[in-house]
Amino acid sequence: MHVMEEMPSTTTTDPVVAARVAIWRLFQEGYVDEDMATAGLLTVDLGTRRAQRNADGRVPRRDETKTSN
Repeated sequence: MHVMEEMPSTTTTDPVVAARVAIWRLFQEGYVDEDMATAGLLTVDLGTRRAQRNADGRVPRRDETKTSN
């Protein structure tokens, strides 16, 4: 299955799009395989979702929820 079918536009200043374009180029040039490219894209998406969730209402990290004795 080919996850990346066409290269995104390179005319943007959005860092998320820039990261996706960079991952695509690395894949096209053979520096990363399909699994690595997919993992990279998923990582970008996860980071974007976390940033959006934190902007909507701060959610404490796991280590912040622990109480110290």
